[in-house]
Amino acid sequence: MDTITQAVFGAAVGQAGFQSKLGWRALAAGAALATVPDLDVFATLSDPFNEWRHHRGVTHSLFFGPLVGPLFGFAIWKFYQKSQVRVPGKRPVGLSDGQALSAWIWLSVLALMTHPILDVLTPYGTQLLAPFSDHRFAINAMSIIDPIYTGVLVLALIGGWVVRRSRFRRPGWSAHMAGAAIIISVFWQGYAWSINSETERVARETLTAEGVETARVVSYPTLFQPWFRRITAETDTDIRVGFYSPLTDQPIIWRTYPKPHSALIQEMSRTMEYRVLAKFAMGEIAWRVDPMADGQMRVQAHDIRYLGYSGEATLSALWGIEALFDGDNRLVTRPARFSNRPSASTDIFTTMWVGAFGE
Repeated sequence: MDTITQAVFGAAVGQAGFQSKLGWRALAAGAALATVPDLDVFATLSDPFNEWRHHRGVTHSLFFGPLVGPLFGFAIWKFYQKSQVRVPGKRPVGLSDGQALSAWIWLSVLALMTHPILDVLTPYGTQLLAPFSDHRFAINAMSIIDPIYTGVLVLALIGGWVVRRSRFRRPGWSAHMAGAAIIISVFWQGYAWSINSETERVARETLTAEGVETARVVSYPTLFQPWFRRITAETDTDIRVGFYSPLTDQPIIWRTYPKPHSALIQEMSRTMEYRVLAKFAMGEIAWRVDPMADGQMRVQAHDIRYLGYSGEATLSALWGIEALFDGDNRLVTRPARFSNRPSASTDIFTTMWVGAFGE
């Protein structure tokens, strides 16, 4: 999920479990630690394909927090030990050095582990078993940006701050607020996942009524909310894209893209660039073959998980790879990444609102 949500969730973990022992520093450390896994983006700067190879890789593994967390915890503990010597009173009240060290280590491990757990809920995919496996896991429950989900956690942090500042404060209230927000967030995740399952059921029923019974149906969340879902239905001959919200009575209207049959697709499939995309997209690939004015052929491989966002009549995903072939089916250019981001004129907020709630 987005960096702000990751930081807020890490701060909530610090508030719920460690503020009473470590003070406000637990919130700051939890927020910072929860964003550490995304530092892997710096490994993607040297090569445009490195984002697909390395982002959400080893730093997003389930092993990263338990192995690296104790090192972060020890470093933070050591820092505050030294600062306590310089500025008396910095040591957490009522804790021995061993208790403080244990608290910092547990906070570090848990804050780091929240990151892959949140990210696996999005369609982008996360390598939970890296470095032992580069398989990507994804649960299509949540959008990368969900203001409601993030807002609940933010309210808990604000409420905890108000309670700590209030003369009516009670011991444990701040931790209870954060704990309640975390529990609510888990239920929200489950609710979002259930919407995805319901959407796929409705899509299959719709396709069956239209005489299509062999499609592979997958539902994906769109931006900012859990209700407006994008659906892909793939058969041997075509790929259909539609949208659905359980909050409206609008039927699913499919846009159909025929699958091309070309020897160039097989040639493209042999390239290293295609293998990187296929691994990243978890095998969800759609093809497009277009003749060019100079007699060459352009072959594109699109990431199905992000197909249909541009609103074009022809098949178009947010990203993929493309290459040119000559008349003898030989590569003219190596496959390169392309991007089809929505135009600045697109009112994405209106689209999501109308799609989720209707006119």
